[in-house]
Amino acid sequence: MKTFNKQIKFFRENGYLKININKSKFLLFKKYLADLIEKYYKKYVGRKIPKKNRVNFLINRGLIELDKKDHKYLVEIYNQIPTSTIFFNIINDEKLIKTINHLMKRESKANLLINSHSLRMDIPGITPFVYGWHQDSKSNLPNSKFIQAWMPAVTDITPELGGLHILEKSFKYNNIKTTHNIIEKKRLAEGKPIRASHDVKLLNFKNFFKEKILPAKLGSVILFNNKLMHKSGVNKSKNKMRYVINCFYHD
Repeated sequence: MKTFNKQIKFFRENGYLKININKSKFLLFKKYLADLIEKYYKKYVGRKIPKKNRVNFLINRGLIELDKKDHKYLVEIYNQIPTSTIFFNIINDEKLIKTINHLMKRESKANLLINSHSLRMDIPGITPFVYGWHQDSKSNLPNSKFIQAWMPAVTDITPELGGLHILEKSFKYNNIKTTHNIIEKKRLAEGKPIRASHDVKLLNFKNFFKEKILPAKLGSVILFNNKLMHKSGVNKSKNKMRYVINCFYHD
């Protein structure tokens, strides 16, 4: 109970919390992902896959080559992953659910609604799919109380791969305006996907918040307040993929 009380205090003061869950689940996920990529690689690229470091080859160079061949192959894999049992095994981790419920002042095993669960797969460099500054409280279920989870999926997320960027203490403010807000409201009304472009800028509170980068090791989960202003880190590596699991937990 003391541990939970400390976690709740830290979360309330900082708007985020980092915990560790069962790493073995991620290792199984990595194997499943490599197997799935291999099927596409053999069919659409057709080159020989090295036996040595097969898994690392497939999840990095393999998917990068598939994306270059045709981005639709990456999209197909992206769409399949969140429907898999091994994916749900991770996002329904018992310790994770228990911690989220405690942060929400609920019973440990209380039921939660999950949405926006996905596996981000970022190739090296800035692409149209790299998110800029945004608060998901403005674009998810209206008036819902929810906590977001962000976690490395197959490897540690180093500064080079692009940790989660946050603006410290920004969750305490509802009136933060960005160059994306007008587009955000329009697309929300039209029922279209909302993606804040990488070049989003704050229109107020300029230089008011301190930017912080949160890298994370495999097995770590960053839980954060839905009003916390955040954005994707850029994958600055030359030949590695950036894999991150995202999920929203509603009371």
